[in-house]
Amino acid sequence: MDNTTAPELSKDLTSFARCEVDILIDIKAKDFFRWYVDEPIENFMLGTLSVSPIICTEMLDGPKWGKVGSARKIFFKDKSTALEKILKTDFPHGYEYQPWAFTNPVRFLSDYALATMKVEDVNGKARVIWNYGFHAKNSVALPLLNLFVRLDWRRNMTNALGLLKEHLETHGTGKRMHEIKEQEAA
Repeated sequence: MDNTTAPELSKDLTSFARCEVDILIDIKAKDFFRWYVDEPIENFMLGTLSVSPIICTEMLDGPKWGKVGSARKIFFKDKSTALEKILKTDFPHGYEYQPWAFTNPVRFLSDYALATMKVEDVNGKARVIWNYGFHAKNSVALPLLNLFVRLDWRRNMTNALGLLKEHLETHGTGKRMHEIKEQEAA
């Protein structure tokens, strides 16, 4: 297998270090993914002390991002990379994706991740539920991955959702996050 081919998904759910975060955003649930799918992830995946921020993405051959089978390469500030592919979509309700080919230290513990992001309507607001699991390469890696996910990856996801909430509740879905930053800088 070359690193551009996503690994086969394990049916053993106990081999994943998993976490879930959610947030309530004061916008209509049906509007979230229409905005989110085209929002550059480097605008909100800013990292933590041990997770490097994303600086850009590059589309790989195939469908436009947001479609089943679309894939991209993710570039991090520490010069590491990963690949990411959309496996299933059910917009405007959610999607499932698979990151893999990590070049950062996670590569020693995990061969891929499996994630879902869903949105549900809660009294006219969008509840965003993000579930992310790193697949452990072996039973020795799993406790270490669980520690990483519990101590830092969850924080990375929570921070990202907080930035999305702040932007969407302040500026709505009409503008991208970087457009607001450019306006404020001018």
